[in-house]
Amino acid sequence: MKTVKPLLISFEGIDGSGKSTQCKMLYHELLDRGYGVHLYREPGGTTISEKIRDILLDRENDKMSPITEMLLYFSSRNQLITEKVLPALNRGEIVLLDRFVDSTIAYQGYGRDLSLESIRKVAEVAIGDLSPDLTILVDTPLDTAENRMDNRELDRLEAENADFKQRTREGYLQLVNDEPDRFLLLDGRETIEELKRLVIERVDRILEPSA
Repeated sequence: MKTVKPLLISFEGIDGSGKSTQCKMLYHELLDRGYGVHLYREPGGTTISEKIRDILLDRENDKMSPITEMLLYFSSRNQLITEKVLPALNRGEIVLLDRFVDSTIAYQGYGRDLSLESIRKVAEVAIGDLSPDLTILVDTPLDTAENRMDNRELDRLEAENADFKQRTREGYLQLVNDEPDRFLLLDGRETIEELKRLVIERVDRILEPSA
C-alpha cells in the first residue's frame, strides 16, 4: 500500500449535481493506484450515523425544525469523525467524504436561514478544527440537477422547493468565494469523464507536488 500524508477530501454540491459519481470515481482511481483510501457518505458512514440519516431523510418527518435538523447532521458527523475518519487519518490514509460541514452551512445556513455563527459554534464542538485539505464543489444549475432526479424517489431534502435549493446553491458559491484556495469549483454540466480528469489533475498536485 502506498503511503501518503493524511489527506481529507470532501465533495459538495446540491442534490443531483453529480458529486457522488465523482467521489466514487476518485475512490476507485486511488484504490487502483494502491493508496489506502476510504469513502464515507454524510450523513452516514457508521451504524449510528446511518440511523440518524434515516431520520433526517424520511419524508414523514416534515415537522422537523431547522435547528433539530442541523444538530442531527452534526451528531451523525461527530460519530463518523470519531469512529472512522480520525483513525484513518492517524494511520496516514486518505479519506473521501461525500458531503461535510460545507453542506450544513449551505443547506441549513443559507437554505434554512440559520445563523452561520451558530452553525460554526456547533461545528467547533462536533469536529474541532478538522477541515478538508481539498473540497471539490460540483456546481450544477438547478434545472439540470432536477432533471437528473426525475426518475428516482426523492428523500426529504431532495423534495424541498426550488427556492430552498437555489439558496443552497448560492451558499455553496459564497463558500468558494470565502475560501478559494480550499475549493476546486467544477461545472456540473461537463461530461463525467472531463470532470474526472479535472478532479484527478487537482488531487495529483497534492499527492505528487513535484510531478
